[in-house]
Amino acid sequence: MISEGSRGAVADALDRLRDEWGRFPVKRTAREVDPESWDRDRERFDAGTVGAAGAWVRRDDGRALVVRRDDETGWSEPGGEQASGEPLTRTAVRETREETGVDAALTGVLTARRVVESAPSRPSLHRLVVVFEAAYDRGDPRPRGDGTDAVRWVADRPDDVPYPAVGAYPP
Repeated sequence: MISEGSRGAVADALDRLRDEWGRFPVKRTAREVDPESWDRDRERFDAGTVGAAGAWVRRDDGRALVVRRDDETGWSEPGGEQASGEPLTRTAVRETREETGVDAALTGVLTARRVVESAPSRPSLHRLVVVFEAAYDRGDPRPRGDGTDAVRWVADRPDDVPYPAVGAYPP
């Protein structure tokens, strides 16, 4: 059954991350989604993904890389959906490069979120969203035309964020 299978896949992914990176905070959230979104995420799960990943990239001077997406009003870390068969670490690095033109080296796990999706007439579907800590390597940040409207380095946490977790990331 999809509920048990997706819950197990998320648990396995968290175990692999802990083996590689040690302890990190994990939050659990529930969200109601429309049937089309649930179906899309179910297809993604069936294709071998567990969720999404991003990176909180910082330079030596402490500034953090943030993006504003076309469909959001606030600033957040670069990141996106995991590709089939791709480790979440690779997802975070790839999405950062695709959205910003910046290469980064992952240094740890900042936070993980177990998301339990529900939709009318469908069982629960478990997904995982991981935000990695990362160090800037190279590249000039600029929007890459893939739904990213703006990119910038910030010294302080942005006030306008699309979801509350961004406000808790290190300045």
